[in-house]
Amino acid sequence: MAKISIDIDYIKDSLSKIGYVICDSIERENYGLNWQFKFSNSGAIVTVYDTNTKKNTVVNGKCEEGEQSALKEIVDALKCKELEIDSSNETIVKLINSKKEGSYYDFKRQWQDDRKNGDLLHDILCLANNIDFVDAYLVVGVSDNYEVVGVNDWKKSNEIIDFIKSKKFAGGHLPDLEVKKIFYKYRKLDVLLIKTSNKVPFYLEEQYRDVGVQIYTRVGDTNTPKNRFASYNDVKKLWGRHFGIELPKDTI
Repeated sequence: MAKISIDIDYIKDSLSKIGYVICDSIERENYGLNWQFKFSNSGAIVTVYDTNTKKNTVVNGKCEEGEQSALKEIVDALKCKELEIDSSNETIVKLINSKKEGSYYDFKRQWQDDRKNGDLLHDILCLANNIDFVDAYLVVGVSDNYEVVGVNDWKKSNEIIDFIKSKKFAGGHLPDLEVKKIFYKYRKLDVLLIKTSNKVPFYLEEQYRDVGVQIYTRVGDTNTPKNRFASYNDVKKLWGRHFGIELPKDTI
């Protein structure tokens, strides 16, 4: 059996990207070479063994419910290079740790059911039309008080893309979307990435549920209400972006 080449720095870097803060890292010879990690934001203690056995990471310590088995699975996969942490994971962790929402990111405990209303579509429109003109994120698995509860299973991008494609957008311009598989420590999150575009403003040609045909945006941590319109100045900024016009500040 070929020996597994363990990249311990890769494991440590990946754990940091998903939100674990390593406060102690020890390399030792104890029944063979192994590394032990402790964290300042978790009671878990992780031991990675330099052996040919792939799935023999040990997680001990004072773990949260569900953390021991989930963290072992993550580290085992990192050890074998079967898991690569998404490039945006560290950004999402920082946004959650800020314990606030912003103009280009929003937190939801769970996915909205648009069979009853248009909440999900409304969120997408508001975030897609953010006037910072940056990639936007809808982070699913975080409660209103910023507690990370996670999701049971990751959602597939095509579920959301098919939903959006079924709606009639003005000019045929749809937001460019992708569902990212993200971790916050040992918990799984869905993150809907809404890519920045010069096709803004995105808005509907015909009403869907209680989402109208007007232009919505997001100011600070607040969406334009479904029964209201984005402000005149914000709409002007969006159309300026669309036509590649840099508007002087004193005209906005």
